[in-house]
Amino acid sequence: MAGGWIAVGPNAPFETRLGTRRHPVYLLGLRARRPLLRGGAVELYHTVDIVPLAVSGATPIRYEQASCDSTGPVLDRTGVASLCGQQVQRRATVYGAGLVPAGLELRYAPHRGVRVVVGASIGALYFTRPLPDPNAARLNFAVAGDFGVRVGAGDHAIDLRYRFQHISNGGTAFNPGMNAHMLQVGVGM
Repeated sequence: MAGGWIAVGPNAPFETRLGTRRHPVYLLGLRARRPLLRGGAVELYHTVDIVPLAVSGATPIRYEQASCDSTGPVLDRTGVASLCGQQVQRRATVYGAGLVPAGLELRYAPHRGVRVVVGASIGALYFTRPLPDPNAARLNFAVAGDFGVRVGAGDHAIDLRYRFQHISNGGTAFNPGMNAHMLQVGVGM
């Protein structure tokens, strides 16, 4: 059994050296699943997700020291005003991909064609730059939990879920981590 999903988190908070910032996080996944338990209205599945695209927008990629003169605040090369001696954050979109091999999905079918779904997963994502800080790591753990509904007959269905996504390097480098509250939409085939 297979399917695909997209998760959108337009306002994810994360810690930086300059305080808490918010940015968009997007994930695209392909899912394979196999049944572990099927009994009446309850089903339990093992899931494996391939994440061919993970996107983190407005991510700090470097910090620069603002230059000063005797007049106080100055404009840097891009026209950003800064106080003397403060750091200026440079941001860009960071891309990644990964594998999430350990997932469980519990389904309960209170009505024909509608299932309530709860899931959890753990895996890894590798990004083109350190995330979410320039001193963090490119390789991060990805831990997620989700719940929602699955509508459709058999394996052909549409999922609509809330997803909580945590991305962190687990302390292998500077580790501010980031959390995203996401809307996940998927299709099953």
